[in-house]
This record gives sequence, C-alpha cells and structure tokens, in this order.
Amino acid sequence: MLMYDKILFLDFDGTITSEETLEGSMRRTIEPKLYEEKHKEMLSGKLTLSQVLHMGFGTIPSSKLGEIMDYVKTVPIRKGFEELLDAMQQINIPVVVISGGLSPYVNEKLAPYKDKLLNIHSVDLDCNGPYMKLISDYEQDGEIMQKTLIMAEYDYNFAICAGDSYTDVRMAHEADLVFARDNLAVLLDKKGKHYEPWNDFHDIRNFIMNFE
Repeated sequence: MLMYDKILFLDFDGTITSEETLEGSMRRTIEPKLYEEKHKEMLSGKLTLSQVLHMGFGTIPSSKLGEIMDYVKTVPIRKGFEELLDAMQQINIPVVVISGGLSPYVNEKLAPYKDKLLNIHSVDLDCNGPYMKLISDYEQDGEIMQKTLIMAEYDYNFAICAGDSYTDVRMAHEADLVFARDNLAVLLDKKGKHYEPWNDFHDIRNFIMNFE
C-alpha cells in the first residue's frame, strides 16, 4: 500500500456540488407523500438512511435514470474546486472523493477533473431490472456509504476532510483537519469536535496552503 504524508477526503453532495443531488434526485422521482413519510421516519430514528434510500430508489423505474442525470447536470460545482485540485497537486496531497451519491452521475460530474483525483468512491446503481437497485460495498451502521471504511483503505500520516452533512460525521471524527459547513458544522459543534468553517473551495485551498 502506498504511504501518503497527507491526504484530502472530499464529500460530493452538497460539498463539491452546490446542493444535495441525492436528495434532489429522490424529490424529483419519488411520489412526494412517500418521500415525506420516509424522511420523517428517518429523522425520528425509525428508519436508517440506508433503509430509506433502498426503499426510495426501489420505487423509481430504471427508465428514469435519464431524468436524474438531466437534473444533476444542472447543479453547479462549488466555486474554487478546480483551483483546490491544482493546488493539492502542487503540494503532493492526493484527493479522494467519497460519495453516497450514485456512480452514474458522480462519475459524469467529476469526469473533467478525474486526472486530478486519486480516486472516486460512490454507490453503484443497477438499472437492469424494472426498478433501480442501490449497491454498496461500504454499507454499514445504517449508512449506504460508511466513509471511514474507505478511509481505512488508504495509508497516510495526516487526514484532511471536507463535508456538509450528518453523513460526514464519522469521517470528520477520523480526520486530523476538518472543514465543515451547514449540518455537519452544527453536529460537530454539539460534539465538541474542532473544525474550520468554509464557504467555497478557495477557503479550503487558502487554509491548506498556509497550513503547509
């Protein structure tokens, strides 16, 4: 296994993209009452995120993949992303994207940047049957993509991560330097975990370059 001095793990939905595309995809393709019902059950603890995603996407006809792809194409990449990747290449910090989003649109959205990324991890989508089926080798602890399992596949001295939601909490607790915004920042405040706030990738780039 290759040893890295520092490594940067990035969330995709709501971090690289300006909005949560997984949730946006569900809102556009699942019957609204069903979506709201399952979302409330998840917030109350009756269902895990993984269960909600399997149930939700299991009701979406495979033929609607094109509709999801069309939507995701309209979602902007957050400012400064490419500049961050260029800066990380300059100082030899590899960047790994870990996403609970669907591989067809995650890979397409990140295609222009693929040569600047060490790896992309996302949830596979099986559309061979009449309805969509989610497939993840990293499903654990109620999450469709338990990000610390992927972090453990890399050998490094110092981990940096950036995220925005509750699915990034475990990743944040494993990292040495954390950039948090939105729900992730609120949750880390409650847990007393230190983080650096950020608005766009220029903030992250500037901090890391000065940190170096």
